[in-house]
Amino acid sequence: MDDLARQSLVTALATVTAVLVALSAGLDQPYWAAISALVISNVDRTALFTKGVLRVAGTVLGIVTGYYAALNLEGLAFAQLFAILLIAALGTYARRRSAYGYAWFYAAISFLLVMTCSLTAPDDLYTFAHNRCYEIVIGVVAATVANWGFGPRSGVLPSGLAAAAITVTAADAAWQALAAGVGAVAIVLIWSLFDLPSLAQVFASSLVIIDGDPHSSRLRGTQRIIGCILGGVLGFAVLGIDAADFVWWLATLFGGVALCARLHLSTHPHAYVGTQMGVAFLLTVVASGPPTNIEQPLNRLLGIVAGVSIMMVVSWALSAARPLAAAEGAAALQAGKP
Repeated sequence: MDDLARQSLVTALATVTAVLVALSAGLDQPYWAAISALVISNVDRTALFTKGVLRVAGTVLGIVTGYYAALNLEGLAFAQLFAILLIAALGTYARRRSAYGYAWFYAAISFLLVMTCSLTAPDDLYTFAHNRCYEIVIGVVAATVANWGFGPRSGVLPSGLAAAAITVTAADAAWQALAAGVGAVAIVLIWSLFDLPSLAQVFASSLVIIDGDPHSSRLRGTQRIIGCILGGVLGFAVLGIDAADFVWWLATLFGGVALCARLHLSTHPHAYVGTQMGVAFLLTVVASGPPTNIEQPLNRLLGIVAGVSIMMVVSWALSAARPLAAAEGAAALQAGKP
């Protein structure tokens, strides 16, 4: 068995384990643990370890700061919007300009998720903040232990965190930060006006598509939407056969994640479709055990599509106003001055 096939099965094992542990702990949204196990999975053990550590660190930082910000800004609509704009922008900028941008990005995402909870269900803020941390840690630990115990033997245990290369200019990162901040505020305003479903999924899905190249942003967004549709179809097919049977649910959960992980872990140009397909599949089939209805998973999937669509429009609109910045950025990269 090659490394890719082996790690796909290990990823499925880790995901199922994370779900079962989260359910045993009585956590409300075990799909976050499952998604964490899937997303950090990697054939390269150093990459997996790095993403896991940075995801936990970023999540804890974002949850703690978001929780206290939400408490102090309760009822202050303009201050809440400014905090959302600022954190979305700073997280996106740091994502591009820091060697450990993955942590800063997930700190921003976690902060925004806590803020959305304060907007949609303020009475649940404390529980949401604590459970979110536990869910992420469970997913990361499950993926790490499964890889070290059963993963490809060609990998070596990591000796430390792997720093990412900085390939984006300060000017280009600033534009991406602007797009992320404006897009985040637009999402909140549109959500409040049109009562969009699942604001948490809207936020979680939107910032990741921001890129310095508008074409890349559109491609990323399109891949995310395609993956969402494919994963949703697969998930609803599982639910339609026999959603209530626990053994069937676990078996299909394992098989579905293994299938999605095969593309997610590959070097294929559209590997990101596999990533989002796996996320959408988990959002569809994982609730507090097997789902009892399709309304909640459908709302989560619609939230993803809505968030990505809004951010794509904002990115496209702002791109028309930055031809000079783009040219300066390209010249700086050619001169070796990121």
